[in-house]
Amino acid sequence: MRGRPARRVVISGLGIVAPNGLGKEAFWKSLVAGESAINYISAFDASPYPCEVAAEIRDFTPHDFMSRRSARELWRFSQFAVAASRMAIEDAGLDMSPQRQHRIGACFGTCVSGVEKVYSSFDAVRQSGYRDLHPLTSFQYSTHAPVAHVTVDLGIKGPTMTLASGCSTGLDVIKWGCDQIQTGAASAVLAGSTEAPLTPMVFSTWAALGILAKRTSDPTRASRPYDATRDGLVLGEGAGVVLLESLEDAVDRGATIYAEVKGFAIASEAVGLRKVQADGSTLARAIELALRRSDYEPHDIDYINAHGNSSQDLDAAETEAFKLALGHRAYSTPISSIKSMIGQPIAASGILQAISTALTIRHEIIPPTINYRVRDPQCDLDYVPNNARPARVRRALVNAHAIGGTHSVLVLSAPGVIDGD
Repeated sequence: MRGRPARRVVISGLGIVAPNGLGKEAFWKSLVAGESAINYISAFDASPYPCEVAAEIRDFTPHDFMSRRSARELWRFSQFAVAASRMAIEDAGLDMSPQRQHRIGACFGTCVSGVEKVYSSFDAVRQSGYRDLHPLTSFQYSTHAPVAHVTVDLGIKGPTMTLASGCSTGLDVIKWGCDQIQTGAASAVLAGSTEAPLTPMVFSTWAALGILAKRTSDPTRASRPYDATRDGLVLGEGAGVVLLESLEDAVDRGATIYAEVKGFAIASEAVGLRKVQADGSTLARAIELALRRSDYEPHDIDYINAHGNSSQDLDAAETEAFKLALGHRAYSTPISSIKSMIGQPIAASGILQAISTALTIRHEIIPPTINYRVRDPQCDLDYVPNNARPARVRRALVNAHAIGGTHSVLVLSAPGVIDGD
């Protein structure tokens, strides 16, 4: 006996707290203008470090999105999550009435969690003992804090989940949300990721790893994906949220549909925590599997929003993967990295890439890879250098890479695209 066809899942709401803008309009305008949000760090004294720049959010006022009490109590990464969730719900125009709350789910990802206040809390304990701690401190630094605060703030009573899969997290939350809708566990899901890693401790660990950008005298040029002079990534912070729902429900309520989720795949290199698989074969396998699950061929993909984090080895390996997976089509497929403008906000990376891709599909403009000046023979594809490009994008691919060589790949299509078009 055949099962019912899986529900088609679409993105119908966007919420963004990013270094280059709050909300979809500011975020998108900055991306297509090719504006870098990378500058010298203001959150702490970065002068002792070999890298002093980051993509920092400087114009975020928490009580614009929540009560002043919540703004005081929530830690920064949870503030980002609540703000982006409220934007996504408003953008989607979703009915959040009590009778619907049990049919709405939420999934958030984070990796660094609330480390920004852990050390100040420990200092307080050393000075006067635990009694001076806020009683909810153990909840606030938890990786589950963002989704907990979002569900309480919005009254969400459906399935909830927290994921932490490194820089792939932002794509993995979308897969989880799609699963809930396709199995009927929820009618809508807020899927997002949030990160606030710009603290001395976290920055120290990344500096010790030796992968941060080195030539940073001009901060806006520090992140140079695929450029021959690239010498390391730039840390960022932020959050992104998409509202997922079934195509049928979105059409019935007249919602704006940004994109349809068509396929997804994960694969792991399993060669080491830092070592990179130079031939790109595992990422290529993930791309091929995601295309197969979408019923697409390499020639169907009009654009790739790539991980491209400005690391010498990763950018080159990613390029090899695109060639393996797409064959000769790789050379004619536009590819760009928004990390050239917003840095790498760890768990929030993938979700901001997915949002950018959904906006590319809607507006038919591909954001550029800025700071591309010197061609690298190992990175010889079309990276949409320096200037945005008008293009008819009907099907797009998003890929993310995480610690240990995990690759997540998401395929999105324009609403109304029929397979085979």
